[in-house]
Amino acid sequence: MTKIKFELSKKQLDGAIKGVQGIAHPVRLMILYALSKEELSVNDLADFTGVGQSVTSQHLSKMKDNGILDSRKESNRVFYYVKDTKYRELVKSIIKLFSV
Repeated sequence: MTKIKFELSKKQLDGAIKGVQGIAHPVRLMILYALSKEELSVNDLADFTGVGQSVTSQHLSKMKDNGILDSRKESNRVFYYVKDTKYRELVKSIIKLFSV
């Protein structure tokens, strides 16, 4: 048997798993899709996903904890955006692969 070398370090593998787990839900994938286009508020994202603000906030919090998203405050509104461009590329790939 040929010895196969894994291309990711333990740290990189842990980051990949954390990121994939962070989007492994239909609402979170929809949120990532919307935020890959532009930064949006919780209200905008709740309207887009069709779930309530509190549910949307819970998903945003999980994605933020997993290092996928970040936010900025403007007046009394919080806007979310994709923190790392690799997640924009990931959602594009998922859409491309599964939209056939």
